[in-house]
Amino acid sequence: MIAIRGALPLLIAVAAQPAAAERIAIPFAPPLGQGLAYDIDQHRPVAGRESRFSAHRTLRFERAEDGYRLHAILESLDSDAPEAAAASFRAALTPLIGVALRFRLDGQGKIVGLDDDEAIWTAVEEGLERMMAHFAADTPRHRAAQSVKTLFAGLSREGRLALLAGEYQPLLLFAAGEIEDGPHGRGVRTMAGSPLGRPVPVEGVLALRQRTSDSLSLTETLSGEGVQVCMDYALSPRTGLVARQARRLTVGERTLTEERVLRPAP
Repeated sequence: MIAIRGALPLLIAVAAQPAAAERIAIPFAPPLGQGLAYDIDQHRPVAGRESRFSAHRTLRFERAEDGYRLHAILESLDSDAPEAAAASFRAALTPLIGVALRFRLDGQGKIVGLDDDEAIWTAVEEGLERMMAHFAADTPRHRAAQSVKTLFAGLSREGRLALLAGEYQPLLLFAAGEIEDGPHGRGVRTMAGSPLGRPVPVEGVLALRQRTSDSLSLTETLSGEGVQVCMDYALSPRTGLVARQARRLTVGERTLTEERVLRPAP
């Protein structure tokens, strides 16, 4: 009896410990050879009203000896914002319409390079020159194209890759990683703010909300100085790709909403 009484406090202490969060391994196994549609729709306040900025891309993953290739083409873009407000958006993306990008990915889903990057960058620069020649120097489109050209000219080769790969990175956010299935989630620190303001450090929690055989639903809530961010993800446990991402970013009294959807091409 003495031995049992002595063991009771230890047993109670063990029982009181919170259960360790389960770690769920996320693969990187993109669908090979399948045409995919990738749509980004963003709404943000412009000139006193909410305006839409949309881009449609087509993607295809292929296996390569050193990992994978991601073939990506910007097919179209659109905005209902006033011409002056949409000028920078159009100037930055219009030269990329129809340009075939072939990103090199390692086996873990990290973008590590771009095939024929110099030729692609030349095509982008030529597209900007055509835009500038098409619009008079005192128009918003011409000024925006000039600003984008100046920005691009100051980028290193690594900076160019980061810029071109930036729209595709959210699809690979969890690839070959792991997430936690626990009551408290996982702490996160990052930067937020653009395009409503300067980037601001934010931190918060990423938590798994629902788990099925077809999808993992996660929510990320972050905050910083004057900034609130809420992100919802639908993650494929088979491919490791983010099939849907919804973002709500509030800076002061301004709010941006954005949805990214990856789906089989029609």
